[in-house]
Amino acid sequence: MKTQTLVSLSFGSALVLTLAIAATVHADSQEIAPKTGLQTAVVIDSGPDGICNTTATPDDTQAVPVGKGTPLQAEIRCGANTTVDTTAAGDDTQVLAVGSTCANANTVVIDTGPDGIADTTAVSDDTQVIPVGAGDPGGACVLTGGNGVGDTATVTGDDVRDLNVAAAQANTAVIRCGKNKLAETTANNLGILGGDDVQVVPVGSMCANKNTIVVNSGPNGIAETRAEGADLVLQGATPLKLTIPKGKDNITRTVRLTVSNVEFGTSAPANRQYSFVVSDGTCPSGTVSSVDADASALNPGLQATANVPKGGRVTGSFVVTFHLGDVTSIGTIPFRCSVTAEADAVDTAPNPDDASDTEENNSTTLNIEVTDRNDFR
Repeated sequence: MKTQTLVSLSFGSALVLTLAIAATVHADSQEIAPKTGLQTAVVIDSGPDGICNTTATPDDTQAVPVGKGTPLQAEIRCGANTTVDTTAAGDDTQVLAVGSTCANANTVVIDTGPDGIADTTAVSDDTQVIPVGAGDPGGACVLTGGNGVGDTATVTGDDVRDLNVAAAQANTAVIRCGKNKLAETTANNLGILGGDDVQVVPVGSMCANKNTIVVNSGPNGIAETRAEGADLVLQGATPLKLTIPKGKDNITRTVRLTVSNVEFGTSAPANRQYSFVVSDGTCPSGTVSSVDADASALNPGLQATANVPKGGRVTGSFVVTFHLGDVTSIGTIPFRCSVTAEADAVDTAPNPDDASDTEENNSTTLNIEVTDRNDFR
Protein backbone atom coordinates (compact mmCIF):
# COMPACT_ATOMS: atom_id res chain seq x y z
CA MET A 1 0.00 0.00 0.00
CA LYS A 2 1.26 3.44 -0.88
CA THR A 3 0.52 6.72 0.80
CA GLN A 4 1.51 10.27 0.00
CA THR A 5 1.90 12.72 2.85
CA LEU A 6 1.49 16.50 2.57
CA VAL A 7 2.34 18.28 5.80
CA SER A 8 1.59 21.81 6.96
CA LEU A 9 2.66 22.95 10.42
CA SER A 10 1.25 25.78 12.51
CA PHE A 11 2.87 26.53 15.85
CA GLY A 12 1.40 28.30 18.84
CA SER A 13 -1.08 26.58 21.10
CA ALA A 14 -1.60 23.76 18.60
CA LEU A 15 0.30 21.67 16.10
CA VAL A 16 -1.86 20.98 13.05
CA LEU A 17 -1.02 18.16 10.65
CA THR A 18 -2.70 17.64 7.26
CA LEU A 19 -2.46 14.39 5.28
CA ALA A 20 -3.64 13.31 1.84
CA ILE A 21 -4.16 9.55 1.49
CA ALA A 22 -3.42 8.00 -1.91
CA ALA A 23 -4.85 4.59 -1.05
CA THR A 24 -7.28 3.35 1.55
CA VAL A 25 -8.15 0.12 3.29
CA HIS A 26 -11.74 -1.10 3.42
CA ALA A 27 -13.68 -3.38 5.75
CA ASP A 28 -13.60 -5.96 2.99
CA SER A 29 -10.08 -6.19 1.58
CA GLN A 30 -9.35 -4.89 -1.95
CA GLU A 31 -6.86 -7.25 -3.58
CA ILE A 32 -6.89 -5.81 -7.12
CA ALA A 33 -7.38 -2.12 -7.84
CA PRO A 34 -10.64 -1.38 -9.69
CA LYS A 35 -10.37 -1.41 -13.51
CA THR A 36 -7.08 -3.33 -13.47
CA GLY A 37 -6.06 -6.98 -13.51
CA LEU A 38 -3.67 -8.90 -11.27
CA GLN A 39 -0.38 -6.99 -11.54
CA THR A 40 1.82 -10.03 -10.82
CA ALA A 41 0.35 -12.59 -13.24
CA VAL A 42 2.89 -14.54 -15.29
CA VAL A 43 2.78 -13.53 -18.96
CA ILE A 44 5.85 -15.45 -20.16
CA ASP A 45 7.74 -18.19 -18.31
CA SER A 46 11.31 -19.39 -18.86
CA GLY A 47 10.36 -22.65 -20.54
CA PRO A 48 12.12 -26.04 -20.29
CA ASP A 49 15.65 -24.68 -19.94
CA GLY A 50 14.68 -22.34 -17.09
CA ILE A 51 16.51 -19.37 -18.66
CA CYS A 52 14.60 -16.21 -19.55
CA ASN A 53 15.01 -15.17 -23.19
CA THR A 54 12.12 -12.72 -23.63
CA THR A 55 12.27 -8.95 -23.10
CA ALA A 56 9.20 -7.45 -21.47
CA THR A 57 7.20 -4.81 -23.31
CA PRO A 58 6.00 -1.88 -21.19
CA ASP A 59 4.04 -1.90 -19.04
CA ASP A 60 4.83 -5.55 -18.34
CA THR A 61 7.52 -6.24 -15.74
CA GLN A 62 10.78 -8.11 -16.31
CA ALA A 63 10.72 -10.62 -13.44
CA VAL A 64 14.11 -12.12 -14.34
CA PRO A 65 16.78 -10.48 -16.51
CA VAL A 66 17.22 -11.91 -20.00
CA GLY A 67 19.87 -14.64 -19.95
CA LYS A 68 19.25 -15.60 -16.33
CA GLY A 69 16.99 -17.92 -14.37
CA THR A 70 15.02 -17.60 -11.18
CA PRO A 71 17.69 -17.13 -8.48
CA LEU A 72 18.43 -19.39 -5.52
CA GLN A 73 16.56 -22.45 -6.75
CA ALA A 74 17.26 -25.96 -5.40
CA GLU A 75 20.01 -27.37 -7.63
CA ILE A 76 21.56 -30.27 -5.72
CA ARG A 77 20.09 -32.34 -2.89
CA CYS A 78 21.89 -34.46 -0.34
CA GLY A 79 21.34 -38.02 -1.51
CA ALA A 80 20.96 -41.36 0.29
CA ASN A 81 24.10 -41.13 2.43
CA THR A 82 22.77 -37.86 3.98
CA THR A 83 26.24 -36.32 3.76
CA VAL A 84 27.18 -33.29 1.67
CA ASP A 85 29.70 -34.42 -0.95
CA THR A 86 29.54 -31.63 -3.56
CA THR A 87 31.37 -28.29 -3.59
CA ALA A 88 29.55 -25.36 -5.23
CA ALA A 89 31.00 -23.90 -8.44
CA GLY A 90 30.53 -20.53 -10.16
CA ASP A 91 28.07 -18.30 -8.33
CA ASP A 92 26.06 -21.24 -6.97
CA THR A 93 25.41 -21.07 -3.23
CA GLN A 94 26.81 -23.69 -0.83
CA VAL A 95 23.79 -24.04 1.44
CA LEU A 96 25.43 -26.72 3.61
CA ALA A 97 29.17 -27.17 4.04
CA VAL A 98 30.88 -30.15 2.41
CA GLY A 99 30.99 -33.02 4.92
CA SER A 100 27.93 -31.83 6.83
CA THR A 101 25.18 -34.24 7.81
CA CYS A 102 21.82 -33.58 6.18
CA ALA A 103 18.43 -33.87 7.84
CA ASN A 104 17.35 -36.22 5.03
CA ALA A 105 18.13 -37.17 1.45
CA ASN A 106 16.04 -34.30 0.06
CA THR A 107 17.88 -31.56 1.91
CA VAL A 108 19.08 -28.82 -0.47
CA VAL A 109 22.85 -28.50 -0.28
CA ILE A 110 23.52 -26.18 -3.26
CA ASP A 111 21.26 -23.67 -5.01
CA THR A 112 21.59 -21.85 -8.33
CA GLY A 113 22.87 -18.59 -6.81
CA PRO A 114 22.04 -15.06 -7.95
CA ASP A 115 22.04 -15.78 -11.70
CA GLY A 116 19.64 -18.72 -11.34
CA ILE A 117 21.77 -20.98 -13.60
CA ALA A 118 23.29 -24.24 -12.37
CA ASP A 119 27.11 -24.27 -12.49
CA THR A 120 27.80 -27.31 -10.29
CA THR A 121 27.91 -31.03 -11.09
CA ALA A 122 26.79 -33.31 -8.26
CA VAL A 123 29.35 -35.85 -7.01
CA SER A 124 29.04 -39.12 -5.10
CA ASP A 125 25.36 -39.81 -4.39
CA ASP A 126 24.27 -36.18 -4.18
CA THR A 127 21.27 -35.64 -6.48
CA GLN A 128 21.36 -33.24 -9.46
CA VAL A 129 17.98 -31.49 -9.58
CA ILE A 130 18.78 -28.83 -12.21
CA PRO A 131 21.20 -29.73 -15.03
CA VAL A 132 24.40 -27.72 -15.38
CA GLY A 133 23.82 -24.74 -17.66
CA ALA A 134 20.07 -24.65 -17.05
CA GLY A 135 17.73 -22.91 -14.64
CA ASP A 136 14.60 -24.00 -12.81
CA PRO A 137 12.13 -24.70 -15.64
CA GLY A 138 8.94 -22.68 -15.98
CA GLY A 139 10.05 -19.81 -13.77
CA ALA A 140 8.43 -16.40 -14.14
CA CYS A 141 10.14 -14.36 -16.83
CA VAL A 142 7.65 -11.56 -17.64
CA LEU A 143 4.82 -10.40 -15.37
CA THR A 144 1.83 -8.15 -15.96
CA GLY A 145 2.61 -4.60 -14.90
CA GLY A 146 0.47 -1.75 -13.66
CA ASN A 147 -2.54 -2.45 -15.87
CA GLY A 148 -2.62 -6.14 -14.95
CA VAL A 149 -2.81 -7.09 -18.64
CA GLY A 150 -0.28 -8.98 -20.75
CA ASP A 151 1.39 -6.59 -23.20
CA THR A 152 4.44 -8.54 -24.39
CA ALA A 153 3.71 -9.85 -27.90
CA THR A 154 6.99 -11.55 -28.87
CA VAL A 155 8.18 -14.73 -27.15
CA THR A 156 11.86 -15.57 -27.63
CA GLY A 157 13.70 -18.91 -27.51
CA ASP A 158 12.00 -21.74 -25.64
CA ASP A 159 10.10 -19.39 -23.33
CA VAL A 160 6.41 -20.21 -22.94
CA ARG A 161 3.40 -17.87 -23.10
CA ASP A 162 1.11 -18.19 -20.06
CA LEU A 163 -1.17 -15.20 -20.69
CA ASN A 164 -2.46 -13.95 -24.02
CA VAL A 165 -1.75 -10.44 -25.23
CA ALA A 166 -4.34 -7.92 -23.94
CA ALA A 167 -5.66 -10.50 -21.46
CA ALA A 168 -5.68 -10.51 -17.66
CA GLN A 169 -5.53 -13.58 -15.44
CA ALA A 170 -9.10 -14.81 -14.99
CA ASN A 171 -10.90 -15.55 -11.71
CA THR A 172 -8.35 -13.95 -9.41
CA ALA A 173 -9.27 -12.58 -5.98
CA VAL A 174 -10.64 -9.03 -6.17
CA ILE A 175 -12.23 -8.77 -2.72
CA ARG A 176 -11.42 -10.78 0.39
CA CYS A 177 -13.55 -10.88 3.50
CA GLY A 178 -11.35 -8.84 5.85
CA LYS A 179 -10.90 -9.16 9.57
CA ASN A 180 -14.56 -8.84 10.47
CA LYS A 181 -15.17 -12.10 8.52
CA LEU A 182 -18.39 -10.65 7.11
CA ALA A 183 -18.97 -10.37 3.35
CA GLU A 184 -20.09 -6.78 2.68
CA THR A 185 -19.26 -6.17 -0.99
CA THR A 186 -21.56 -6.61 -3.98
CA ALA A 187 -19.85 -7.70 -7.20
CA ASN A 188 -19.75 -5.24 -10.12
CA ASN A 189 -20.75 -2.28 -7.93
CA LEU A 190 -18.83 0.17 -10.13
CA GLY A 191 -21.55 -0.11 -12.75
CA ILE A 192 -19.11 -0.87 -15.56
CA LEU A 193 -20.94 -2.09 -18.68
CA GLY A 194 -20.24 -5.79 -19.15
CA GLY A 195 -18.69 -6.23 -15.71
CA ASP A 196 -18.27 -9.96 -15.10
CA ASP A 197 -16.87 -10.15 -11.57
CA VAL A 198 -18.26 -13.14 -9.67
CA GLN A 199 -19.94 -13.04 -6.24
CA VAL A 200 -18.30 -15.97 -4.45
CA VAL A 201 -19.73 -15.31 -0.96
CA PRO A 202 -23.18 -13.65 -0.70
CA VAL A 203 -23.34 -10.25 0.97
CA GLY A 204 -24.17 -10.60 4.66
CA SER A 205 -22.69 -14.10 4.96
CA MET A 206 -19.95 -14.97 7.41
CA CYS A 207 -16.63 -16.08 5.93
CA ALA A 208 -14.41 -18.94 7.06
CA ASN A 209 -11.55 -16.49 7.65
CA LYS A 210 -10.31 -13.02 6.69
CA ASN A 211 -8.72 -14.32 3.47
CA THR A 212 -11.91 -15.87 2.09
CA ILE A 213 -12.55 -14.62 -1.46
CA VAL A 214 -15.83 -12.68 -1.61
CA VAL A 215 -15.56 -11.52 -5.25
CA ASN A 216 -13.30 -12.74 -8.04
CA SER A 217 -12.43 -11.08 -11.34
CA GLY A 218 -14.44 -13.40 -13.56
CA PRO A 219 -13.49 -14.50 -17.10
CA ASN A 220 -12.03 -11.15 -18.19
CA GLY A 221 -9.71 -10.92 -15.18
CA ILE A 222 -10.39 -7.19 -14.68
CA ALA A 223 -11.63 -5.92 -11.30
CA GLU A 224 -15.00 -4.19 -11.68
CA THR A 225 -15.73 -4.11 -7.95
CA ARG A 226 -14.69 -1.84 -5.09
CA ALA A 227 -14.64 -3.06 -1.50
CA GLU A 228 -17.48 -1.96 0.76
CA GLY A 229 -17.89 -1.65 4.53
CA ALA A 230 -16.89 0.68 7.33
CA ASP A 231 -13.85 2.66 6.19
CA LEU A 232 -12.45 5.35 8.45
CA VAL A 233 -9.07 6.86 7.59
CA LEU A 234 -7.06 8.59 10.30
CA GLN A 235 -4.44 10.93 8.91
CA GLY A 236 -0.85 9.93 9.43
CA ALA A 237 1.17 11.81 12.02
CA THR A 238 4.63 13.15 11.22
CA PRO A 239 7.33 13.19 13.91
CA LEU A 240 7.01 15.94 16.53
CA LYS A 241 10.03 17.74 18.03
CA LEU A 242 9.56 19.51 21.36
CA THR A 243 11.86 21.47 23.66
CA ILE A 244 11.45 22.23 27.36
CA PRO A 245 12.95 25.73 27.65
CA LYS A 246 15.36 26.65 30.42
CA GLY A 247 13.48 27.74 33.50
CA LYS A 248 10.30 25.88 32.49
CA ASP A 249 9.12 22.63 34.05
CA ASN A 250 7.12 21.21 31.12
CA ILE A 251 6.19 21.45 27.47
CA THR A 252 2.66 20.94 26.14
CA ARG A 253 1.28 20.67 22.62
CA THR A 254 -2.15 19.98 21.18
CA VAL A 255 -2.18 17.56 18.26
CA ARG A 256 -5.07 17.63 15.78
CA LEU A 257 -5.71 14.73 13.39
CA THR A 258 -8.37 14.44 10.72
CA VAL A 259 -10.69 11.41 10.54
CA SER A 260 -12.24 10.85 7.09
CA ASN A 261 -15.16 8.59 6.22
CA VAL A 262 -14.32 7.26 2.76
CA GLU A 263 -16.84 4.42 2.78
CA PHE A 264 -18.06 3.35 -0.66
CA GLY A 265 -21.40 1.93 -1.79
CA THR A 266 -25.08 2.77 -1.89
CA SER A 267 -25.73 0.80 1.30
CA ALA A 268 -23.26 2.88 3.32
CA PRO A 269 -24.96 4.84 6.15
CA ALA A 270 -25.04 8.63 6.08
CA ASN A 271 -22.77 8.73 9.15
CA ARG A 272 -20.34 6.48 10.98
CA GLN A 273 -19.98 6.96 14.70
CA TYR A 274 -16.42 6.64 15.93
CA SER A 275 -14.41 6.89 19.11
CA PHE A 276 -10.99 8.51 19.23
CA VAL A 277 -8.63 6.29 21.23
CA VAL A 278 -5.16 7.62 22.09
CA SER A 279 -2.68 5.84 24.35
CA ASP A 280 0.65 6.83 25.92
CA GLY A 281 2.38 4.11 23.92
CA THR A 282 6.06 4.12 24.83
CA CYS A 283 5.88 7.60 26.37
CA PRO A 284 5.73 8.18 30.14
CA SER A 285 2.44 7.42 31.83
CA GLY A 286 0.16 10.45 31.67
CA THR A 287 1.71 11.94 28.54
CA VAL A 288 -1.65 11.97 26.72
CA SER A 289 -4.65 13.90 28.03
CA SER A 290 -7.75 15.78 26.84
CA VAL A 291 -8.70 13.36 24.07
CA ASP A 292 -11.54 14.85 22.00
CA ALA A 293 -13.29 12.99 19.16
CA ASP A 294 -14.67 16.26 17.75
CA ALA A 295 -12.44 19.28 18.24
CA SER A 296 -14.79 21.65 16.39
CA ALA A 297 -15.52 24.99 18.04
CA LEU A 298 -19.19 24.11 17.55
CA ASN A 299 -18.83 21.28 20.06
CA PRO A 300 -17.07 22.65 23.15
CA GLY A 301 -15.76 20.21 25.73
CA LEU A 302 -14.35 16.74 25.26
CA GLN A 303 -16.40 14.37 23.09
CA ALA A 304 -16.01 10.62 23.65
CA THR A 305 -17.53 9.85 20.24
CA ALA A 306 -18.48 11.72 17.09
CA ASN A 307 -20.29 11.10 13.80
CA VAL A 308 -18.31 11.25 10.57
CA PRO A 309 -20.54 11.95 7.54
CA LYS A 310 -20.11 9.71 4.50
CA GLY A 311 -17.60 11.49 2.30
CA GLY A 312 -16.85 13.95 5.12
CA ARG A 313 -14.41 14.33 7.97
CA VAL A 314 -14.03 15.53 11.52
CA THR A 315 -11.02 16.59 13.54
CA GLY A 316 -9.97 14.79 16.70
CA SER A 317 -7.44 16.22 19.11
CA PHE A 318 -5.35 15.32 22.13
CA VAL A 319 -2.73 16.97 24.32
CA VAL A 320 0.79 15.68 24.99
CA THR A 321 2.70 16.95 28.01
CA PHE A 322 6.28 16.27 29.09
CA HIS A 323 7.67 17.26 32.50
CA LEU A 324 11.27 17.71 33.64
CA GLY A 325 11.16 14.35 35.38
CA ASP A 326 10.11 12.61 32.18
CA VAL A 327 12.99 13.78 30.03
CA THR A 328 16.76 13.46 30.25
CA SER A 329 18.84 15.02 27.48
CA ILE A 330 22.53 14.12 27.28
CA GLY A 331 24.56 16.24 24.88
CA THR A 332 22.80 16.19 21.53
CA ILE A 333 20.82 13.02 22.36
CA PRO A 334 17.10 13.79 22.80
CA PHE A 335 14.47 11.74 24.62
CA ARG A 336 12.29 9.76 22.21
CA CYS A 337 8.96 7.94 22.52
CA SER A 338 5.73 7.46 20.60
CA VAL A 339 1.98 7.59 21.23
CA THR A 340 -0.67 5.74 19.25
CA ALA A 341 -4.04 6.99 18.02
CA GLU A 342 -6.99 5.10 16.52
CA ALA A 343 -10.32 6.08 15.00
CA ASP A 344 -12.57 3.13 15.92
CA ALA A 345 -16.00 2.69 14.33
CA VAL A 346 -18.51 1.91 17.09
CA ASP A 347 -21.84 1.76 15.29
CA THR A 348 -21.25 -1.63 13.67
CA ALA A 349 -21.59 -3.55 16.95
CA PRO A 350 -21.87 -6.39 17.67
CA ASN A 351 -19.95 -7.20 14.51
CA PRO A 352 -16.38 -5.85 14.57
CA ASP A 353 -15.08 -4.01 11.53
CA ASP A 354 -11.63 -3.30 10.18
CA ALA A 355 -11.74 0.19 11.63
CA SER A 356 -11.17 -1.45 15.02
CA ASP A 357 -7.92 -3.03 13.84
CA THR A 358 -4.64 -1.22 14.46
CA GLU A 359 -3.06 -2.52 11.24
CA GLU A 360 -5.41 -0.53 9.05
CA ASN A 361 -5.47 3.13 7.97
CA ASN A 362 -7.60 4.04 10.96
CA SER A 363 -4.52 4.18 13.22
CA THR A 364 -1.26 6.09 13.36
CA THR A 365 1.84 6.37 15.50
CA LEU A 366 3.13 9.79 16.51
CA ASN A 367 6.88 9.74 17.15
CA ILE A 368 7.98 12.44 19.56
CA GLU A 369 11.47 13.80 20.24
CA VAL A 370 11.93 15.95 23.35
CA THR A 371 14.96 18.00 24.40
CA ASP A 372 15.23 19.39 27.94
CA ARG A 373 17.31 22.60 27.86
CA ASN A 374 17.51 22.47 31.65
CA ASP A 375 19.87 19.49 31.30
CA PHE A 376 22.48 21.64 29.48
CA ARG A 377 25.03 23.25 31.73
